[in-house]
Formats: sequence, C-alpha cells, structure tokens
Amino acid sequence: MEVNNGLRKVIRYIFIYGLFRTLTKVFGRVRPRFKFWLILKFPFYSTSGKKVGLIGCGHHAFTSIAYYLSTSTNAKIVFSLDLNPKASSSLAYAYNALDIGATYQKSDTNNVDIVYISSNHASHTQYAVYFLEQDCDVFIEKPIAINKEQLDLLSNAVKKSNKKVYVGYNRPHSPSIKIIKDSFIDNKTPFTLACFVSGHLIPKDHWYRDPSEGTRIVSNLGHWIDLSIYILSWSNALPEFLDVTISYSDLQMPSDNIGVSIISSNHDLINITFTSRGEPFEGVREMINFQKDDVSVQIDDHRSTKIWKGSHFQKHSHWPKNNGHKSTVLQPFSNSLIREWDEIELSTRLMLHIEEMVKSNTIKQRFEVKR
Repeated sequence: MEVNNGLRKVIRYIFIYGLFRTLTKVFGRVRPRFKFWLILKFPFYSTSGKKVGLIGCGHHAFTSIAYYLSTSTNAKIVFSLDLNPKASSSLAYAYNALDIGATYQKSDTNNVDIVYISSNHASHTQYAVYFLEQDCDVFIEKPIAINKEQLDLLSNAVKKSNKKVYVGYNRPHSPSIKIIKDSFIDNKTPFTLACFVSGHLIPKDHWYRDPSEGTRIVSNLGHWIDLSIYILSWSNALPEFLDVTISYSDLQMPSDNIGVSIISSNHDLINITFTSRGEPFEGVREMINFQKDDVSVQIDDHRSTKIWKGSHFQKHSHWPKNNGHKSTVLQPFSNSLIREWDEIELSTRLMLHIEEMVKSNTIKQRFEVKR
C-alpha cells in the first residue's frame, strides 16, 4: 500500500510540477549517487557566471535552490556544507560542487559571489552575518532570525555592509500575488485577506519543535505573516498599529492548529488559518481570498487564480504550480522583485511578536508598526 501511495504521489506530482521537478523531489528524498547536473545543464555547460556557495543541503536546497540555479542560470555551485555528511556529499555529487563537509574556512569564500543559507533555522543569522562580514552577498532562507536578539544583530550587519541581501519568502514572488497587486489601484480603502493553509503533520520529535529553532509560527506561519506585511506595504502609508488576536484549538500544541486575526489601524482585515490535522497528500495546500472595493481574487494553491472586477471575470491557470519558489531563488540573477530590508525587518518583527504571543498563550495584543 505504501509503495502504491508513493507511485501515486509521483504521478500526481508530474501533473502538478512537471517531470524534471518531480524527479528532483524524488532524488532529494532518496539521494542516489547520480550526476544530476549533467541532465539539468544539457546542452549548456557554461560555468562562467556567479560562483555560489550552499550552506544547508537538505530537501529544499536540493530540490529548489540547486535545481533552479542549475536549470535557469550559468552559475557554478562551488561548495556545499551541511552538518549531515551524507546531505552535503550527495548534493555536491549531484550538482558538481565541492563537498566541504560540516565546517568552512575563510578560504572557502575567497571566490564566492553569493552564499545561499538554508541550514537549520537557528543558524541562519550566524551564517548571514559572517558572510556579510566576508564581503559576500547572501540569500537567507526563511526565517532570517528566530528571536529579537538575532534580528538586531542581523539588521546591524546589513546596515554596515554594502553587500546585497535576499530573502527566501516566496509568496510575494508568485504570479497569483502579482495579479492581486496589479488590481491594487486605490490605496485609500482597506482590504480583506484570508489565507487557509493545510500544513504538514509533523511528529513531536521533529526538529521544527526544538525550542531553540522557534515554533511553527517561525517555521511555517511566517510565510503568510510576511505576505500580509508585503500587501500592507502597497498602501501609501503603513498602519500605525496592528491588533493581533489568536485562536488556539489546543493549548498543549498551540502553533499546530491555529487562527491568527490581524486588524490594522487602517481597518484592513487579515485572517490566517493554519491546520495540520492530517498530512496533505500533495504537500502544503493553501487557499487565499482577497477583496478590496469591487475587486475579489481567489487563489487555489497557486495553481489557478480567479479575479472578479465589477462585472468582469478572468481566470488564470498556473502550470506547473507556481508559489514563487523559482523567482525567489533567482532574485540575484534577475531584475525581478527585490524587497526593501525595512519591509523584511518589519515582517520578521511581527512574526516574532506573534511567536511570543503563542509561547505565552496570549489571545490579544497590539503590535506597534513603528519601533
């Protein structure tokens, strides 16, 4: 039965993501000793582009970061590092990189243009600060910090450095969200945003639950908290404050099945429902609804977008499924959306504020947008 489910999932994924992306996801799980880059680079073998280092060689690094760098750029992955020797060596072999194991030396960064950081959450800040000080651009997977002390440390490093910082929050880069933004004409009226997310069912001993790594607010809900700040930033002026109300379904596991309601001083209404009562067969699923004036938008798992504007209706299909991962990874190689650091910092402050509320089982609290 388990084999049948695995085969069924592979077939389903081919229809959702396409053949090569699905193969990458399979290889990312089983890690066969196979030079995957020869297929992905064929017939182009140029390595004259940017030199890239990878820190953290888990599933996301293998199936998204390394994959998109190999298929969409002429960048050269020059080193891979992970505390798990098998993870770093298998990624290095698959993508033709140098496996530097679990530690790095200053010499490892001498010829690197940008380092992608997708290690465990608590280490993101430490690596980012180090490589900024080594005069290197950095791409930081979410979250960029797991507490206020880390955020302050990183913000100071960013402000002192003249290097570029990219972040891995991908929903703002999805075509569905761009459709909403294109319909956002009058900045004076409030909007309503509702996100319903079916997340992974993770065991009690999963590393996401380690107190030193942050709660699921940091590891999961941060995506839609960040999306909320991104949309709020489209207005002419940010709200003065956000009133946050949290509904807990189980105080023993408060961040697993949770509802977060945010009302801005500008009367915007944001609702985020995150549930993990069962493992979604096709991975994380999300439904997003947005309304402002006579514009109403419905996003179905970033596979289709319906938009009503007065009497006009349009439907956009997205294949393969596009929740923005590719455009996010390729930020350093394109002139696409590059977000301001102040916006990312605000997003992270709100996420950490909500995390502290969850840790103390707080139901309602005001968040001041300006420090």
